[in-house]
Amino acid sequence: MEAGESFNPDQTDIPAVQAPEHHGQQHITSQESEAEQEEVSPLTFRFLKRQQYDSEVDEDWNSEDDSEQSAEEFNSLKRPAGDEEETPRPFKRQKGTLNPGYLDLLNRDIEDAAYSATLEEDDNLHSSQLGLVWWTRAEKRVFYEAIARLGRDNLEQISARIGSKSVVEVHQYIDLLEKEQETRRSSNLRSVIEMSEYPAAVELSQQCCHALDEAADAISLRQEAREQQREETKWGEIWNLTPQIVKGLEGGAKEQNPADTQLASLQLFDVPQWLQLSRRIFMNSSIPSNNWEYIDDNLPSMGATTMEDFYSLALSITRRLVQTTIFTSMARIRARLEMRPETRNVILRRDVEVAVESLGLALNSKEFWRKSARRLRLEVYKDPPQGNEDDESCPMLYEEVEQELPVSSTDIQVLPEPNNDRKGTDVLDALDTDESDSEVALGSSDEEERAVKQELNEVLRFSAADLPETLTLRQSLRTRIETERKQEQYAERCDGHESYKAEVELWDLLQVKPPMSTIKMSDPGQAQKSTLELESMYPLGRDWRSRTKYCSEWEQESIAKDP
Repeated sequence: MEAGESFNPDQTDIPAVQAPEHHGQQHITSQESEAEQEEVSPLTFRFLKRQQYDSEVDEDWNSEDDSEQSAEEFNSLKRPAGDEEETPRPFKRQKGTLNPGYLDLLNRDIEDAAYSATLEEDDNLHSSQLGLVWWTRAEKRVFYEAIARLGRDNLEQISARIGSKSVVEVHQYIDLLEKEQETRRSSNLRSVIEMSEYPAAVELSQQCCHALDEAADAISLRQEAREQQREETKWGEIWNLTPQIVKGLEGGAKEQNPADTQLASLQLFDVPQWLQLSRRIFMNSSIPSNNWEYIDDNLPSMGATTMEDFYSLALSITRRLVQTTIFTSMARIRARLEMRPETRNVILRRDVEVAVESLGLALNSKEFWRKSARRLRLEVYKDPPQGNEDDESCPMLYEEVEQELPVSSTDIQVLPEPNNDRKGTDVLDALDTDESDSEVALGSSDEEERAVKQELNEVLRFSAADLPETLTLRQSLRTRIETERKQEQYAERCDGHESYKAEVELWDLLQVKPPMSTIKMSDPGQAQKSTLELESMYPLGRDWRSRTKYCSEWEQESIAKDP
């Protein structure tokens, strides 16, 4: 699908990708995984060894019912899932009725994601000139959208989102807005936007989320059916590379000329290993919604078109790497020939490393595998559980897994022994204290008064402001605290009302009557605006950027050296 292209379930050109993030540059060849077997072997990742994998393949793929029996045999390698008959699989998609309204919503979200900004018209933005720079209406829209999504400190990414403005120009615009805000604050003027007017993310009920998932399932199943028809027309029976099909293709490729093989990717990639990695690592999360066994009865597979796309990507990266390496080595040789005429025209290892870094690639995949358990939420065992009731083996901590797979010898550190007794006691004490405080607060009719007094005492007694505890100052602080708390409560009611309206609109879009459990949130009305701010008397540190002095690296080094 091209950037901004709408989705049509009857006419889609999206490749049928049935494998997750794992088939990246770390898996371009099988040599890299073989070179890393020694670091991976202490854990249950031992299956990465090719010999063990081949023996398992020969044993499992020759069964009478390959699909069902393979799924059952590999259950022992996963965490115990309990009684499957009593625990249904709620993550399987159900084919439902196509909802045109939801399809329009999906297309709008696709366009917003493609252009990194909402495409709705905003009459409050106009083209203008700031200093020597001209900002168009579209640039401003992307600018504010990028700030909302990335934060105002990420200048490089904001500039990249806009495309036509440099980092300096973006910083100038942000600095202008900050100065204008400071001017209004110093003039004791009310803020342009009240707290309740800041857009907040809406919250949807679980029932509404389930209804949206059902509408999404109806579209995704039709999409996959259309893709399957297109792939079958192009590739025939090998459109979906299952373990059985891959084994047959590899056996046939050995008997014929490699140039006559229908899939060139089979000559480059270790496809059975890719499928094995999908089943045991990349789609084997401890979170049920990310685990292949809870989603589908079939073993993980890949589309033939997807494999060819990876093949083209591997060739492209290899060509770029070779060209960059040759260029780097030639530059080094030319620079040395003037001083050392005996320099040979040889590509060195460091030339390749420089080329890899210049292309933004990783030198190896050790860090990728080291963080894979944490990233994919895997449960890793030194001794895999057998699935019986007496088995009390526990999964390793992510820190322990990363200790077993160090990047280098310098990364090996001794993990401190956790003091479970002390930590548990502290947690229980904290829970008891919180429960007792909440009981007192709920039992009192003056809960808001207690909260105001507590915040007032924190400002006067436990802050570094060193404010004099006079009656006038205390009353002024109290007024500002009460005002800000009212604004926060009003903002929460506004957020609840917006969430309610958004959910009602989604129910109407889905053409489903909202459940009786939906809580109606009334419009809170107009808020009482005020210029009183706690920060005008007590510094909250919100303007730390203007107060922080820049210190260059050489100045820090000189300060550290001075006694």
